[in-house]
Amino acid sequence: MNGMKLAIRGALAFILVLAVLAPSLALAATGDVTSIEITNSSPQQMSVSQTTTLQVMAVIEGFDNKQDVTGGATWSTSNEAVATIIKGKVKAVAAGEATIYAQVDGSKAQLLVKVQDKIKSIKASPSSYNFVKGSESALPKVSIVRANGKEEDVTSEIVWTVSSASAVLESGKIKGITPGRVLLQGKYGSETVKVPVAITDEITKVEVTPAVMQLNIKKSKALKVIGTYANGKTINLSKQVIWTSSNNNVATVKNGTVKTLTEGQATLTGTYQNQTIKAEVTVVPLLKKLITGQKTLVLSPQASTTLSVMAQYDTGKTTIVTSSAVWSSTKPSVATVSGGKIVAVGKGKTSITAKWGNKKVTIPVTVK
Repeated sequence: MNGMKLAIRGALAFILVLAVLAPSLALAATGDVTSIEITNSSPQQMSVSQTTTLQVMAVIEGFDNKQDVTGGATWSTSNEAVATIIKGKVKAVAAGEATIYAQVDGSKAQLLVKVQDKIKSIKASPSSYNFVKGSESALPKVSIVRANGKEEDVTSEIVWTVSSASAVLESGKIKGITPGRVLLQGKYGSETVKVPVAITDEITKVEVTPAVMQLNIKKSKALKVIGTYANGKTINLSKQVIWTSSNNNVATVKNGTVKTLTEGQATLTGTYQNQTIKAEVTVVPLLKKLITGQKTLVLSPQASTTLSVMAQYDTGKTTIVTSSAVWSSTKPSVATVSGGKIVAVGKGKTSITAKWGNKKVTIPVTVK
């Protein structure tokens, strides 16, 4: 019985040895490893805490194609403080450089690893797209900011993918195929940047309301933009139109809302797809009140006098508006008024009013 147990144990041990040595025996039976290479790009750019799996391919006598021998490689690193390597997986520890070595049956290969500070943020420009089906646009530029505050352009190193067949990637561009929403994703190491893409049918007409406006200083006004498709359907484009101002010192547009800054005029130009719209804005100071030189008047019959009216604005500016004001008398039988000239007619009391803009001023007049 004991002899049988020993025989079984011996057989199991032999099977285990064969299982472990099988790959090496297979290679030895075919031929020697003449050379190996680490196929990952060199230098391998990494960020602190990032991990990357390396691959080793070998040229072996008796094989027409290179063989993957990653599992049989012996690994080492020149600087464990910068990068470690275990079973083909390299981990970035700290900023710096390290050389990773692989050895298979006497053949050696090496890979330079450059580790930089951890990535704090990643952003794409533009951060979103909106274009017509059939049209295309260059892929975004991508930059990262590392923990040490350094900003880098990594556009050329981004690997892009799209979430659906509504868009395709061709020669560094994204092209809209069918209307819909697509998520464009760019990968840089372990970091991912996401760019929403809206693909629409062609807009044949765009209209803005109001197209002409007068606003006071430091006021806001939302613009309403309606687009019409070839089939007659409409869409609100108020937040999607890109606006520019002919005079940013007078008025600007952000997210479809006009903001006035100083007195003056500006032409606002909006674009969407291939359509252009314009809105004219005149910025004027706010009229605060009308002022006259007289608080009250006392006249004799047939006597006359002329009043002047001045408009005062919130900026402190004043303007004489006597001739353009609208004048009236509550009792023309007592006194009449025209262009600021008051003529006493008969004894009594009346009120003379000057109106200009949305303000008015009233002067009591007594004729005796």
